[in-house]
Amino acid sequence: MTPADLAVLQTDRWFGAVPVDRQALLLNAARARPVPPGGRIFGLGDSPDGLTAVLEGEVRLVRSTAEGEESVAVILGPGAWFGGLSAVDGGPQTHDAVAFGPARVLHLSQPALEQLAADQPVIWRDLALLIAGFHRASQTAVAQGLTQPILVRLARTLAGAARTGGSDTVRLRQEDLAAMIGVSRPTINKALKQLERRGMLKVAYRHVVVQDAAGLRATGRSPEA
Repeated sequence: MTPADLAVLQTDRWFGAVPVDRQALLLNAARARPVPPGGRIFGLGDSPDGLTAVLEGEVRLVRSTAEGEESVAVILGPGAWFGGLSAVDGGPQTHDAVAFGPARVLHLSQPALEQLAADQPVIWRDLALLIAGFHRASQTAVAQGLTQPILVRLARTLAGAARTGGSDTVRLRQEDLAAMIGVSRPTINKALKQLERRGMLKVAYRHVVVQDAAGLRATGRSPEA
């Protein structure tokens, strides 16, 4: 792992708040590895596999629909950590974790994590804070879904996806966006067309091209779109 990798990891709100001595313990026991495009890091129902962080590229947490299509739940960019829930409670993984394009990740295996926590029990509290951060974010998303206009939520989701992927091209199907926001595909299609008419994006087959990122961010912050 390089100094640039460490700088990326420390941008994460959770990891950046972990005391430096415990950061070092976690990093020294972890190993970096590349993941090819479409490579699966772990699968839905798999046994706990420790902690993983994204160093480069993009990882998506997905689940399969009843029709056999993959539905994107979360998009993770450089610095993001995941896998904490299963690592702590011992239950199966709740999603497939798949590299979207070439990626590079840092992996701390379950045995290594448990050994570290046996030596430093406060690490379990660190992991609890990681899980709490995910839970708080999901609760916020649910609350926003109940109170904020669809256009605001869509603009914020697209702006975030573009920022995470580091590109103006957001490769998400309308079905994915609908699942992430919690509305129907026709509703998402209508909202996309509204943003397209405002010059903020261009809708294409299975992807969206962001043309006005600042406008999307502003719309995503607006209480009334």
